[in-house]
Formats: sequence, C-alpha cells, structure tokens
Amino acid sequence: MIITRYFNDKISTSALDPELAGKPIGQIVIRPNNSTTWRTTQWFLTFLIITSLSVAVAFTINGYWLILPFSIIEMSIVAACMVYCFRRNYNQEVLSFSSETLIFEAGGRQPDVHLTWQRFFTKFLVQPAKHPWYSRKIFVLYKGQQRELGKYLSDGDKQKLVSALSAMVHTANHPTN
Repeated sequence: MIITRYFNDKISTSALDPELAGKPIGQIVIRPNNSTTWRTTQWFLTFLIITSLSVAVAFTINGYWLILPFSIIEMSIVAACMVYCFRRNYNQEVLSFSSETLIFEAGGRQPDVHLTWQRFFTKFLVQPAKHPWYSRKIFVLYKGQQRELGKYLSDGDKQKLVSALSAMVHTANHPTN
C-alpha cells in the first residue's frame, strides 16, 4: 500500500521533521498490504485455542491425557507465529521530500533506520525483473549507498510507487511559488 501526501503552505514546518531542510514538498509512506487487523487476529486465535483445548480436554477426560500438553504446545507455537507475522507486516518505509533533503525512515512503531540525504546526490533506480516470474526492484541511491524500497509490494503497487516517486521528484524540482 502506498500513501502519498503533499504538504501545502498551511502546514507549519515546525510540525514536520526539523531535519527537513528547505521547503517541505511531501511524503510517501510504503506499507505491506495487511489483510487483517490485530483485533481480528486476536479473535481468530482465541477461537482456535478454545476449540483445540476443548477437544484436548475431552480426550483427557476419556483417558488420553497426553493430548493436552501437545495441544498446549501446538497452540503456543501457532500464537507465536501469528504474532511474528503480524509484527512483520506492521513495518513501513517513509520518504519525506523537501527542496533540499530526502529523509528515509524504516521500521515498525518507531523508525529503526533514519537517514537524511541531500536530494541533489540522491537517485532512484528501477531495476527490471530478471525473469517474468520475478518482480522489478526499486532502489534509492545516495553516494554509494543503496536501499531497496517496497520489497514486499506487488507489481501493480511497485508501478504506483514509481509513479508517486516520479511525481514527487517533479514537484520538488519544479515548485510552484
């Protein structure tokens, strides 16, 4: 999922990142497509645990007591995997543009990576797919460093990202006064 926001003159620059030197232009937020919310995941997990433990308790009452500990272990592993997958889908990448700088942030609730680059030395590279089965790759390059953008995006979303980046760079290069 790609969210593009353009800043207008009504937004105070003090509310934005202080490292964003020059006139603030806009922001692109790149997120994985989450098919469910955390609340829905909790309800599903609760239903799964209640069902599994009900069956295990019924077998335990009939004398098959060994099923109960394995059921508890199984549900613990399923819960851990679901939490891991949900947290991984919570990651996002944020590109903040101004007339002079580009800020790249990546992480979950808090940014794990925070890089500030001069826009003049920054390039975007779209690498075509090596095979029709694979997806193209989009990189941001800055003085020998490179970061891949939107690894988890589909081909259609990557095309939208390329269009959003092109429009944002065009707006930053040709600001209307």
